[in-house]
Amino acid sequence: MYKSKRIRLRAFTEDDANLILEMKMDFEGLKAAAGRPFPSNLNSEKEWISNMYPNGLLSTIVFAIEEIETGLFVGYCSASNINYINSNAHVGLFFHKQGRGKGYFKEASILFYGYLFNELNLHKVHSFVLLYNEAVIVSDKKIGFKEEGTMKEHIYQGGSYHDALIIGLTKKDFFETNDLNNYVV
Repeated sequence: MYKSKRIRLRAFTEDDANLILEMKMDFEGLKAAAGRPFPSNLNSEKEWISNMYPNGLLSTIVFAIEEIETGLFVGYCSASNINYINSNAHVGLFFHKQGRGKGYFKEASILFYGYLFNELNLHKVHSFVLLYNEAVIVSDKKIGFKEEGTMKEHIYQGGSYHDALIIGLTKKDFFETNDLNNYVV
């Protein structure tokens, strides 16, 4: 079980569908994560969850992030486009409004990347962050991410195109930067 003193990573359950729907209706939260408000409903979120864990080698892995003390769903983390030959994946963490501002980002990141590097033997993970999202850029750099470039006018939002920063984290940089002694992995 991947957990810290305050949170754990777990599989999604159908009970999480309402909270995912709330996240998709939270435009400010979506905007920060380069998302867009598309229509959704409870049935489509339940279907997404029911198809999340197929048999066989996964190209996407998603974990719910849960507060240990309350059992409250606070967000989720995702690795997509997992390339087992080149040992890399695209990653992202997304928080419900009830999980923001509590300092869970670093804990969840360390748990999730620890899982990806230790269990899947990934060599590198990467992501992109909108340049105006300075809080995430600073937080990611504290975990060990490095800037790798800028994708010009890559994300369309609010009627205009925005630049996105490409960031990458190698297994070596992750373990040199983070102490996993306070985590159960």
